[in-house]
Amino acid sequence: MEDYKLGAIESRFADIIWDNEPMTTKELVDAFAEELNWKRPTTYSILKKLLEKGAVRREEPGFVLTPLVTRDQVARDKTVRMVDKMYNGSMKLFLTGLLGGGKMDEKTLAELTELTELLEKAKEEKEL
Repeated sequence: MEDYKLGAIESRFADIIWDNEPMTTKELVDAFAEELNWKRPTTYSILKKLLEKGAVRREEPGFVLTPLVTRDQVARDKTVRMVDKMYNGSMKLFLTGLLGGGKMDEKTLAELTELTELLEKAKEEKEL
């Protein structure tokens, strides 16, 4: 799956599958019947979309569902789309927006130090 764009309901499906894998389609139907009072056809309709997008695979026996993408992949894709949409794809504008809004506590400073180290490592690897 190249595009990890999942809608809100599809993301909720994926969360349940990630949290409970391996999971059968029956278990998914039961989870959504309990959580949202959905009927089986509604759940299968959304599951079909996930299968078509290649986000999930259904295998026999037992119609076991296996995620084909990770939470990190989906989150990364959402972040890239958000930066593209809100900051014209500029990471600099995105980070400036995050940092310019207020005081930085020790946790934020520690995370920035980590981020700086990650950026330096990525830069070094790219130069090799």
